[in-house]
Amino acid sequence: MASCYLVRHNNDYVVDAVKRIYEQGEEAEKVQLPCFLPYKSNSKTLLKSLFDPQSLSNPEVAAPSLDRKSHLTDPHRIEVIKQHREWEARSLSEKNNPKHSLISYTHKPRVKQQTAKSLIGLKSISLREMDPTKDRVYHGYVLSVTIIEEAYSWTPSIHLVIEDEHFDCERMFIYGFPEGQGKYLTSKVFAIGSKMNIINPYLRLGANDMKSLIRIDDFSSIIMQSETERVLNMCRYCGQPNALHVCSKCKQARYCTKECQTMDWKLYNHKLICKKQ
Repeated sequence: MASCYLVRHNNDYVVDAVKRIYEQGEEAEKVQLPCFLPYKSNSKTLLKSLFDPQSLSNPEVAAPSLDRKSHLTDPHRIEVIKQHREWEARSLSEKNNPKHSLISYTHKPRVKQQTAKSLIGLKSISLREMDPTKDRVYHGYVLSVTIIEEAYSWTPSIHLVIEDEHFDCERMFIYGFPEGQGKYLTSKVFAIGSKMNIINPYLRLGANDMKSLIRIDDFSSIIMQSETERVLNMCRYCGQPNALHVCSKCKQARYCTKECQTMDWKLYNHKLICKKQ
């Protein structure tokens, strides 16, 4: 709207008014939660080129780009993904073996996690801002993440691996979901590439290994982002969208290149879950 108005009335008063409104919008976005920011707009890009041209060309002013490759060999990331795949492999083996019966149990959470009564005033938080050494519910915060590993089981909880905007990753265990919905949720809702927001995230230390994870007890604290935000055909190694190559054995994992597939086997032990579903 502002850009249209600017084209029609190109006098100093109107230009100053549009610039002031543009700057107010920029300031408002700085305190807005990522999940509520508007979609990318060509009109905003036009206004930015008029009022702030240096930000589009000056690398020192522009937001720093994150190296998507450097995080892939992080030891914690490797451990989290391999641990997740080991769990899913055991679950698949027991589920497909009629002689085995899956016995599930869980430890009660040390603190209570529940969603906020209002979304007003919530602040964004990332995994690196959460203390991995103590149990804590981060009241008044929202954690925005992308699911980067598939879940094949849901007893006693849905196990996921999530990644935040810094490409840091962590385990996530979801409890309290509607009974009988496990298969649907793991295949349709909490699918790889889906994005979600967690209200009042709970960082819990595992009862057995004392390692950090994100635990969800209040199912209503999960807000899924729009399907249009989902990373389609995500590469199982680097996380890039529109990966064209498919694993010839399991027909599930997708990869950008042969190199990505090789690294997924070597670093993350893809063979654990390389089975026909």
